[in-house]
Amino acid sequence: MIKRICLAIAVIAMAYNVKAEGYAVNLQGAKQTGMGHVGTALNFDASSMQWNPGALATLSNKYSFSLGGFGTFTKAEYTGLNGTESTDNPTNTPFYLYGSMKVSEKLAVGLGVYTPFGNTMDWGNDWSGNQLIQDITLKAIYIQPTVSYKINDWLSVGAGLNIVYGEEDLNRAVNVGPLVGSTDPVFGSVNISGNNIQYGYNLGVFLQPTEKLNIGISYRSQVDVDLEYSDADADFTVPEGISALFPDGGVAASLPLPASLNIGFAYQINDKWLVSADANFIKWNAYKSLNFDFEKNTSIPHPSIPNVMIPVLADSESTRDWDNTMTWRFGARYTANEKLDLYAGLYFDETPTNDMYYTPETPGANKVGVSLGFSYKLNNKLSLDASLLYNEGEKVDRVDSNSGFAGEYKYRAWLPGVGITYNF
Repeated sequence: MIKRICLAIAVIAMAYNVKAEGYAVNLQGAKQTGMGHVGTALNFDASSMQWNPGALATLSNKYSFSLGGFGTFTKAEYTGLNGTESTDNPTNTPFYLYGSMKVSEKLAVGLGVYTPFGNTMDWGNDWSGNQLIQDITLKAIYIQPTVSYKINDWLSVGAGLNIVYGEEDLNRAVNVGPLVGSTDPVFGSVNISGNNIQYGYNLGVFLQPTEKLNIGISYRSQVDVDLEYSDADADFTVPEGISALFPDGGVAASLPLPASLNIGFAYQINDKWLVSADANFIKWNAYKSLNFDFEKNTSIPHPSIPNVMIPVLADSESTRDWDNTMTWRFGARYTANEKLDLYAGLYFDETPTNDMYYTPETPGANKVGVSLGFSYKLNNKLSLDASLLYNEGEKVDRVDSNSGFAGEYKYRAWLPGVGITYNF
């Protein structure tokens, strides 16, 4: 037994050199969030299909349903030449909904709807970096039909199709230059918004070498939210006299939702205590740059050089060059009595952001998160689940080489959640 546990720990430790954070949202189940968002080697209920589709076939109940949501109370601060400025972020509500059915003793099917990626930052219209970003909202809703099969008593596998609805909306100020007869700069603004549907997959292997030990491995593929001219619009607000130089129209862009490889183990120490740990490897290096290809480009003649045009509305390219990241997660469940389970968790989350191309749209930093939670059985089928997660990033001093914008950033968040689970 000890050898098996050490082997599982060693497999996780070997991957330490690969470094999640970014715009990932680790809120897909109240129970798992209470345990630091571990889940790759757990098979609590239908929510298992998100962490590891292979675990679904090991559920003891024929039917399982789990649903819930979270509130996000987040704040980022920037300190620069004008002092300290803060975001006024709205409260978002990531959610999850899972349902599964055992077709036979070995075969299970399920459907999950959840939100593993998203980002909201509202710095205001007039803050120091408004030409980089005023506010941004990114949403990604995953719909996952899932099938899972129990090959034998200790090995199960599963797969899910990810149908991904991606949506992006951002606003930023635009320096349109001085008007005729004036030397003062004039600012307008642009809203870029769009949505599309893309596809990916989620694979999992779930091992139960003993009655007390679970080992899980899962992989979720990268999905690129590609927006074409017909999917997204750029709407400019500029002085009337120059509106022809900033025409509204389509815009093309692409944003990667990165692939992840997850390895976890769970061990039932005794009737009271369950411990679990996950290592999450996120392929953030897919985020090379944020580019906008405007359908309608404009230019004006050079005032002194014949046959030379000066671009006014041109395509933009902003380097990101993010790194792959890793998150270590640790969680425990304590069964206080036949009705009440208590949860606690801790995680360490590395940032993928590049120090030289650091932007306030996603002010990343290495983070530490702590969580608590509970599940209370209202009856033998229905339980109430709740969790509270707090995370805080280290204070960082960064610069964006694309624009020269530099300063000090700090981030923190409170994330309460509630859900219900129904098994029968």
